[in-house]
Amino acid sequence: MQSKNPSVIALSTASAASVTGLAFISPIIILIKDHYDVSSNEVQLTISIYLMAICISQIFWGPLSDLIGRRKVLIIGAGLFSLGGILASLNLAFEVFVFFRFLQGIGAAACLSMPRVMLTESYGVKKAAAKMSTLLAFMAIFPILSAAFGGYIGENYGWQINFFTLFIFGGIVFSLNYVYSPETIKNKYKRLNFRTTFLDFRYLFGQIPFLYFAGVSSIQAAFFFSMAGFMPYQFERLGASPTEFGLWFSLTSIGYIIGNIVSNRYSSWLGLERFSLLGCSWCLLSIALMFLSEIPLMSSPLTLASACFMFGLGNGLILANVLVLALSSVKQKGVASASGLLGAMQMLCGAILGSLIVFIGGDSEFWLALVVLFILSIISILCCYRGGLWSKILRSKCQLVCNGN
Repeated sequence: MQSKNPSVIALSTASAASVTGLAFISPIIILIKDHYDVSSNEVQLTISIYLMAICISQIFWGPLSDLIGRRKVLIIGAGLFSLGGILASLNLAFEVFVFFRFLQGIGAAACLSMPRVMLTESYGVKKAAAKMSTLLAFMAIFPILSAAFGGYIGENYGWQINFFTLFIFGGIVFSLNYVYSPETIKNKYKRLNFRTTFLDFRYLFGQIPFLYFAGVSSIQAAFFFSMAGFMPYQFERLGASPTEFGLWFSLTSIGYIIGNIVSNRYSSWLGLERFSLLGCSWCLLSIALMFLSEIPLMSSPLTLASACFMFGLGNGLILANVLVLALSSVKQKGVASASGLLGAMQMLCGAILGSLIVFIGGDSEFWLALVVLFILSIISILCCYRGGLWSKILRSKCQLVCNGN
């Protein structure tokens, strides 16, 4: 028997599918590379094709959910995520394996996009905010567990078991939401309406403050996604096994949680723009500290993991604030499309950046990867600063108009 409102735990588990499908695989990238005897560029597709699938699919899942319902889209997505996991574990040809990762990413996109909409539709704006906090807090646990256990399972039982585990996880998401997540949309559309989505996106690309803050959000999120692709190689050079890498890299997510806690307490006091700028500067410092792992006397997993922890902390100071700044810079009717576009941009930039770093040799020459991250981090600071200036200008214009009336 279904409950009146969807379960926050069930929706949180669904939301975590996308990051679990990434963090659980990152520690075994080298194992997959050795098994298929492919290049670093080719095995990077394991991550980049997954992120691309999430990016592209989010654009279509939304309008489709207006037609057939949120619950059906969520359940279909969980089924595809689970199916992709079991098929990827069958040890078929590499090209087929990559296709199954794409399929898994399509499912992950539905699991990522539907829960937030369903919470808003079920609980209203005020109650949904509290439920959303619970969802995000619950979600934050999964990257830690995924990175920690992903390396251990892959190293001791084979990388195929990691994908079989994702199959089981997808089945849990499917079951929980089939039982505890009722339909939330009140009035379904009679046909797909992509024209409205296109017009919303055209409007968003004309909003300069939104673009600046969306740029910051995309760059900072892309850092984490790309690290999942090239960090395993550096930790291996430093003597860390897949299990140890998973444990060390999980410190990034722990830092992110702490950064979010600090942000929740102090961002309103300092101001969202200043706090985001502080976080961007902190991330730049953490990337600079990653260079220490290239110095012989300091080249240890602890050195690099400490810098990753600092980076995660800075990410936690930034992402929630720039998302709020980006969404608040557009009209109310465009918020839903803006939220979807932000998510798609994060995944797209993560896929592109990860592939670019491996393409230029960042997997074998760590300093090359860090140079790219360092340059983009400076761009992120500039975007954050310019976005803040534009926000102040627009607020001043609004005040003048209000005073004039």
